[in-house]
Amino acid sequence: MKKAKRCLIAVVSGVLVATAVLSGCGQSKKEVSKNDDHLTVYLWENRLMKNIAPYIHEQFPDQDIEFIIGNNDTDLYSYFKEHDELPDIITVRRFSGTDAQDLQPYLMDFASYDVVSKYYSYAVQYYKNAEDEIQWLPICGIPQTIIANKTLFDQYGVKIPENYEEYVQACQQFYDNGIKPYSMDLGEDWSNNEIIQAAAIGEFTSLDGIEWRNGAETAADEVKFDDTLWKRIFSETSQFLKDSHFGKEDINIDVDTGIQMFVEGKSAMFHGHPTVMQQLQKQMDAELIRIPYFSQTSDESYVYMTPSLNIAFNKNLEKDREKLDTALDVLDCMISEEGQKLIADGSGVISLNTDVPTMMQDVPGLEEEINNNAVYIRYSAQKSFDASLEAVHGLLSGEMDETQAYDTFRSVMNRKDPEEKATVNFENEYSISLNDRNGRDAASSILTTIREENDAQLALAPYYYFTSSIYKGECGFYYCDEKFSYIHSELEKAFLNVMIHGLRNGEQLFFTTHNSDIMDLPLPKHSYIFLKKDIHNEEEPIKCVYASDYLKRNTDSIRRAIDNDLFATSPNLEYVYEIAEISEFSKEEC
Repeated sequence: MKKAKRCLIAVVSGVLVATAVLSGCGQSKKEVSKNDDHLTVYLWENRLMKNIAPYIHEQFPDQDIEFIIGNNDTDLYSYFKEHDELPDIITVRRFSGTDAQDLQPYLMDFASYDVVSKYYSYAVQYYKNAEDEIQWLPICGIPQTIIANKTLFDQYGVKIPENYEEYVQACQQFYDNGIKPYSMDLGEDWSNNEIIQAAAIGEFTSLDGIEWRNGAETAADEVKFDDTLWKRIFSETSQFLKDSHFGKEDINIDVDTGIQMFVEGKSAMFHGHPTVMQQLQKQMDAELIRIPYFSQTSDESYVYMTPSLNIAFNKNLEKDREKLDTALDVLDCMISEEGQKLIADGSGVISLNTDVPTMMQDVPGLEEEINNNAVYIRYSAQKSFDASLEAVHGLLSGEMDETQAYDTFRSVMNRKDPEEKATVNFENEYSISLNDRNGRDAASSILTTIREENDAQLALAPYYYFTSSIYKGECGFYYCDEKFSYIHSELEKAFLNVMIHGLRNGEQLFFTTHNSDIMDLPLPKHSYIFLKKDIHNEEEPIKCVYASDYLKRNTDSIRRAIDNDLFATSPNLEYVYEIAEISEFSKEEC
C-alpha cells in the first residue's frame, strides 16, 4: 500500500483537489454491518467480483458479506497490517504455501471438517503440510495438455503417441520432415515453469516428489531440496528439451509466435487449456486433439492442472461456530456445480468435488481425457516462475548443464527479493492527434515511441488514448486526469467502472476527479487519496490525505467522512461569501 501511495503523490502532485482511485481492489456495494456475523471474503481478482460474488449474495440474501478484491497474488500482509486481522475467507490463484508463509499461524486447518471428504484424494494430497494440516483447498482446475494437429500427424504418417517413447518418435519424424515438433512459448516464464513439471511429471507425482512438495509448501524460510530427486528432475527436463528438438532459438518464442507457427502448420504441437484449443480450432482447417504429458519413468500419463482458485479460512472463525458454519456454507456454494461454472467463467474445467459429475459438456473429448489419465496439480510458488525461466533458458542456450541448471533453480527459489523502487519522469509533454480509432494501436505505438525515446519507464496520456488499450492489456499502469468534468456524474461512474473492469491482474489505474459521487462506488478505503493545496506552506503546498489513515473500521463511510469534512479537504468558502457582503455594501452606498 505504501508503495502505491508514494507513486500516487508523484503522479497527481499538480492537481489541487482530487480523489484518486487505485484499482485492482474493491468491495461489494452492500453496506458493511457492525454485526458479529459480518463475513469478509477476499477475491483474488476483479472477474470474480462480477461472476461469483452476486451468486453468493443470491444464495445468502440475509447474510452480511463484504467482498475485497486483490491483485492476483498472496499479498495479504498490507491488509493484515491495516486491519490487524485477515479476511474470514481468502482466495488466491498463483499460489504456493511459501508465498503466504507468514500467514500460516492465522489460517484454519480443514483436515477435521467434512468439506475435505467432498474432494478427490489426489487433489488433497498436494495441500497437506508437514504436520498433515490442510490450510488451503483448491476450487476446480483448468486442464493443460498438449494440443496436436491430427491432420498433420496423418499427413506425415506419424502415430499419435500413447507413451513417452512414442512421443519421442513422433517428434523425430516431424523434425526429419522439416516440421517443428512443438512450438512451445518458452519466452514466457509460466511455460518454463510448466515444462520442468511436465518433463519430469513422473518424479513430481512420486512419493518422493509429493514429500518434497509438502515440505516446500510450508517451508518457514528456505525451501529444502532433495538433491537426488531434483537431479533426476533436471536430467529428465534436459532430455525432454532434446527429445522435443527445442533449441536456443526457442528462448525468444512468445505466445503469439508459438500459436502462429502452429496455426500455419509449421509446428505439429502447441499447448493450452480448452479455451485455447477452441480458439485455435476456429482458425484452422484441421482436426485438433489433446495429448497428455507422459512420464519418462513409467507408462503413465497426466493432465497438467492449474487450480482456478485456492481457498483458506481465518483461524478466528473457529471461535464463532455459527459464523464458521456460514463460511463453510459459502465454501459449499463455491464448489457447487453452479459456483464452479461461474468461477471458471464458462471454460471447461476439472471439478475437484466428487458431488459434481462433470463440468466439461461443452468441451468434446475432455472428460474422456481426464478419465483416461491421472491429474497433476501444478506447483506454482511465485519464485518458481523466475527460477524455471533462468534454468530452462540456461539449458537451451547451452550455458548450463543439468547440474548448473538445478543449482540456478534452487538459488533463485531461495533468493531474497530486493526492495522495489519506482521512478516517474514528467519532463516532457506532447500533443497527440489521433484518428477515429481513439486510442487503439495508434495511441499505443505513439506512447511506446515517446517512452523509449526518452528512456522513461512510464508514459501517461488522457483516458481516451488508452481506454481500449486497457482491454487489450497493452500496459500495466494507467492514469486518467479529470477528463469527465463536464459530463453527468452517472456517466463518469459508468466509465470508471468500465475501465476498472478492463484491468488485468497486477495492473493499476489512477483516476482523478472532483466528483464526490465516486465515493459511492464499492471500492476499499485505501483506494481513496485526497489532495489539498495549502497556499501558506511554500515548502509543501500539496498535501496527500489517505482515507485509510482516518477510517479504520469496515463500517466507516467515506461519504459521511466527506460530508463532515473529516479529511479537512473542503475548500474555504469564506472569501466567496465576502464577495457577496462587499456587493451588498456597494448597493447600500449606491
